[in-house]
Amino acid sequence: MSESILKINKIKKTFGGFTAVKDVDLKVGRGEIRFIIGPNGAGKSTLFKLIIGHLKPDYGDIIFKDEYLNKLEIHQRVKKGIGLKFQAPSIFNEMTVSQNLEIAANETNLEKHDNFIKRFGIFEEKNSLAGDLSHGKKQWLDIALASISNPDLVLLDEPTAGLSFEETKKTGEIIKYLNKQGTTFLIVEHDMEILKQIATAVSVLHLGALFVEGTPESVLKNKDVEKIYLGTS
Repeated sequence: MSESILKINKIKKTFGGFTAVKDVDLKVGRGEIRFIIGPNGAGKSTLFKLIIGHLKPDYGDIIFKDEYLNKLEIHQRVKKGIGLKFQAPSIFNEMTVSQNLEIAANETNLEKHDNFIKRFGIFEEKNSLAGDLSHGKKQWLDIALASISNPDLVLLDEPTAGLSFEETKKTGEIIKYLNKQGTTFLIVEHDMEILKQIATAVSVLHLGALFVEGTPESVLKNKDVEKIYLGTS
């Protein structure tokens, strides 16, 4: 495994008497496209919220580029070099695509923005209101907003939710392109097609705990993983 850009050490989160995340250890290597998968209720969303700072852990550490993030708020983690995309697009609907990019990049280099979004399938709509985009293009714009400032790590929460097969394939191509430019990805996802298309590593959660990790091929062939998805484990 390459140098770890993100380390999750013995993280735990409880809600009342329910333990949503149980002593999870997770490492994300620099340059990886790592997927976090698991059946409903596995703890994926809670772990995502812990990493981004939306929730605080009961105990355990979140370490990004050798810096402890536990006490940092979401915007402070973003400033450290983490890009975020939530499941629902976080875009400014009443602004144009270009204006959204200017805000996210904190600059007005329109030529740079044009070259960037040509890869995203939204160049023709750069002067259109973001709210008028199709659902798929809103998702692509949201990924662009998360990555235009060249973060070291981008966290994506179900980036293919509500997308067609072709849109999902295009999303995978966008992520692979950004990864080749040096961006590491940690993706919470339920769609196995995009996992097969682009994943370099997979972590499976079950009942709040880390169940198994490995290459996409080894995880998808794992009989125990198949059982938890079928509800027989």
